[in-house]
Amino acid sequence: MDERRENIRYCALLGVHTMMLCPAINFVAPYLSAAQVSTKSIGILVAVSCLLAVVFQQIFGRMVDRNLVDGKKLLLFMTAVLTLAAFSLVFVKGGGLRAVIFGGLYCLTLIMMPILYSFSFFYENKGISVNYGVARGCGSMSYAACSIVLGFLVAELGTGVVPVTYGLLGAALFAILLSMPTLKGTASASASPTQSRSLQLSKFPAFRLMLIGLSLVMLFHNMLMTYFIYAIEYVGGDSSNLGIALGLAAVLEIPVLFLYTRIKGNTASKYFLTASGVFFFVKAALFVVAQSVTMIYLIQCLQIVSYGLMAAARVYYVDETVGKKYETTGQAYMSATENVGIVFGSIIGGFLMHSFGVGALLWGGAVASLVGMICMIKSMRDS
Repeated sequence: MDERRENIRYCALLGVHTMMLCPAINFVAPYLSAAQVSTKSIGILVAVSCLLAVVFQQIFGRMVDRNLVDGKKLLLFMTAVLTLAAFSLVFVKGGGLRAVIFGGLYCLTLIMMPILYSFSFFYENKGISVNYGVARGCGSMSYAACSIVLGFLVAELGTGVVPVTYGLLGAALFAILLSMPTLKGTASASASPTQSRSLQLSKFPAFRLMLIGLSLVMLFHNMLMTYFIYAIEYVGGDSSNLGIALGLAAVLEIPVLFLYTRIKGNTASKYFLTASGVFFFVKAALFVVAQSVTMIYLIQCLQIVSYGLMAAARVYYVDETVGKKYETTGQAYMSATENVGIVFGSIIGGFLMHSFGVGALLWGGAVASLVGMICMIKSMRDS
């Protein structure tokens, strides 16, 4: 295999999938609100979708670890279903049916994450050096472009462009996957079925506590991302400002993602992961007092040391903590923290928005991130 070509393919793979998270997470509220779906119902829909994603991430992660299924073929099937479903939304008029289909798209997009990450370890086992941070940085650049463009398109043309964008990205991901190597019998070949089956969180207490802390931090992050449009409107902005805020944050992730392996050196990833939790709390506290769109833009600059640092460190942290034989399952647990955060963030955020408004939503996120930060610090000290 040619190392340069494989790096380009891997960057394209993560880049397109990361772009798919933009319409899924950040434009679900605008799209479904335009279809007359209530804020509370959106929260429940997102929560159910993510709960299903958490379950299927574990199931499919174990199947790939045990070589029971080719991860590439599984991804191709999910992507084909997602693409067809996204384009079908163009012809669906009822708000309820739109919500169900969009929830399915949301779920499928999240299920793919740990299997996509497994490609990096496949390459490693083949002796090919793939820089996950660079690949994730390419994803952030793509996400930034998608956020800004989609934000302006929604402001100018309406929310109908959201499912079309989703479908086009799904088709692009399918095309890239066709060129990727098979994962069956390779990525986790060093792990026997017995070894994969024996992964228990009780044997890794510090890892388990880190997962709890990250879930709480992700509760704040995803609560904000799901209902970010309302926080923007609260200070006088609109969908175009939402796109700029998201794009700005995504661009600022790029330096740390590209340079993480150099910054990290021989230092354990647990320290960088914990530092990201601290900055998530700082970010949450500042959102509580934000009074203008400009201030929100400035707060988004903390993305470089919060989500950007977390995104780069978490993949390496899993490998350093639970070992290569549990790589796919470990990544599934790590991905599940984001999904668990979305589940509870959506339910709690929907309730707070419906009952008390944006201010209560932001305060709730700040409290959750504070507790999450404390758990992450304790995990770092205990490991």
